This record gives sequence, C-alpha cells and structure tokens, in this order.
Amino acid sequence: MTVTLRAARRADLPAIYDLLELCFPEAQRALFVAQVEHDSTFRFRHARVAEVDGRVAGYVRMFARTMLVRGVPVAAGGIGSVATHPEARHGGIATALLGDAIAAMRGDGVLLSFLFTGITGFYERLGYRIVREPWIEVEAAEAAREAQASLYGVRRMRDGDVPRLLAIYRQAAAGSTGAIARTQRTWRDGTSWLGERDGDALVAERNGVPVAYLRSRCRTYGHQILEAELLPNHDEALASLLAAVGERAAAHGERLTALVPDGHLLGVTMRALTSATVTTDVPYPMMLRVVSLDGLLRALLPYFRGRAAGHPGPEVRLGLSARGGEAAVLRVVSRSAGVERGGADVELGERATLDGLIGQRRVGRLARPRPDAALARRIDALLPEAALRFWNTDRV
Repeated sequence: MTVTLRAARRADLPAIYDLLELCFPEAQRALFVAQVEHDSTFRFRHARVAEVDGRVAGYVRMFARTMLVRGVPVAAGGIGSVATHPEARHGGIATALLGDAIAAMRGDGVLLSFLFTGITGFYERLGYRIVREPWIEVEAAEAAREAQASLYGVRRMRDGDVPRLLAIYRQAAAGSTGAIARTQRTWRDGTSWLGERDGDALVAERNGVPVAYLRSRCRTYGHQILEAELLPNHDEALASLLAAVGERAAAHGERLTALVPDGHLLGVTMRALTSATVTTDVPYPMMLRVVSLDGLLRALLPYFRGRAAGHPGPEVRLGLSARGGEAAVLRVVSRSAGVERGGADVELGERATLDGLIGQRRVGRLARPRPDAALARRIDALLPEAALRFWNTDRV
C-alpha cells in the first residue's frame, strides 16, 4: 500500500465528506460540511489527507484558533475529524496523518494543540495529555425550582446581542488558560455546527442591558449547557439563566448536564443542588500537546517577567521538555526572565512541563533533582495552579 500525505484540495471535499460520514455514522454529513464551508478560519493547507491508489483513505483537520495561556494569546491548533477508511485501517495511516498535521502546525507557527477523543491511549503515544474538567449533572426540575423574584429579565438571544455578549466573554476570560479568542465572525460561524435550536441561547438583562448569557443544546444523554458567562456582581443573573434552562429541560424530561471550567460560578451553583453528580471521568476528555516549547516559552515571557517581579526569590534555571526531545531552559533572576539553552539547575519532565505551563498542578516538588523549599516555592510562584477555562462551544 503506497500512502501519499498532502494538503486537501477543493476537488477532494466530496470524498472527504463521504469518508467522515462512513467513519462517524452517529453524526450527520451536514455537520462536516458546515465545519468546512461555514468556518471562516478554514484553509486547505490545514486539511490533511492520506491518498492510497489515488483515493482519499484518511483525513485529519486542523482548526486554527488562538488560545489564552495564563492570559497570553498564543496560536493553537485544534485537531478534529480524524478518520481512516475501514479498508485501510491498521496500516499506520492515522499516526502518519497526525505526525503530518503536527509538522504542518509547527510550520504555521502553532505553539499548542488540543483535541477531544474517546481513544486517549492513541493520542498519548503522540504526546497529548488529558486535561481534567468536571462534568456535572443535575435534575432539571430542581434547577428550575431555583427561580425566584429577580431584578433580571431572561429572554432568547438575538443576533444583535453578539457584540455585547462577546465583550462579556472577553472580560470573563481575561487572564485565563484555555479560553479561545473569538470574533463576531467566529462566534457566528460556530453556531452553524453546534446544534443550538431557537431558544437554546438565553440572555439575562437588567434595565434592558445584557449582563449574562447561557448557551445550551439537546443531546441524547440530556440537555447540555455549552457555555455561560456573566459580568462581575451579577451572580443572580446566572441563577436566573440556570433556572430558565432547567425549566426548558424539565419540560422535555431531560437531565441538565455541563462540562464546566473548574471553579466557575455555574459549577458552584450546580454543585449546590442536592441532585448534583460530579465526575472528571468524561467519555471525550480534552487533551493538550506542546507543539513548540521554545515558541510557547517566548510568548509567555511577559507573564513570567511579571511573576518574577511580583514574587522575588532565588535565581532558578528551570529545564523544561516536550515531545520529540525538545528542551529549553527558563532562567529567572530577581525580577526578570529569559529562555536559554542548557545549564538547568532543576528539570521538569514532559508531563510536568505541560502541567506547569497550563497550571493544572503545582510542580515545584516535581523538579529533579528535588529543589530546596525556597526554590520550590519560587517555581510554584512562577507556575501557579490555574483553572482551565474552556467551554463546549469551542470544541472541534
């Protein structure tokens, strides 16, 4: 079997849609068409195909996005629509396509890659790591009963609301890790494949001004909250939105579900309900992979310099590593930081490097050789824990 890897061409699209429809029978063909033809960020160089004997036998799509990492916007590539024709499976096509896609992302200046999958072991072999997010389920009727007299009115979202809601989203996401930078165009693009119905997107307003919103959709396992954001000091607005979507779900006999950023008010509110169940063992977890360690560290230097200035301590040369043998040293002196080669005092392994950069756990004590207490505290001050803020509306 001779396999040729290349960028997709417009003439390949019917064959690509056929392949995706065959490999993902639970999804409608219209979904894959929309993700190509209604996504303003789509470029043919981001769609990679494996050609066998002149036919498209494999496919993978890279979704060009900008992700905030500790509040810094960095180029990110979502991986989706990974498919191999049944007759060509077990020949390494998917692995080759992913390697090709990662190389293409690196050539495009992408620093970080993310995906969602039910076959985590396959992607772990390629350097991706699971990021745990809490999945919460509650009885919709109980959420609906939370409704009370409120200063906030709840109504359906209108197209003209997008600029205001986008401003709410940006304010809420500022300084976070995991949030995808959006424009009015990309916000509207996404609605074409999310499966939102009329009335699934709600706005809470006060004195006629939107201060919070909630987006949801119906799924076989329940009514899924896709996203909810609010302005500061408007907590009651979110409670009103949760009650409204709970009433909608209860009317259809559905449970209310949500994959919620850790520590978000929506999660806090849902967890307080007596019917709440919480797990991080989700069927399709988010996974992340560093594509360019050197590029990511250099993009984050303003952040590191700010942390160094605000948290003085001993000088540290922290060795970091990523898939493919890439290594770099983050050197932090009293109030400054830079990226160097070699000469590390302590080292973080590949997994601890990713955990530290995105803030999924404290890594000061994971360094080797084990640093003294003062140096461990300095490392933790540079790489503090941080909740990932990523909504289902940004899944690919």
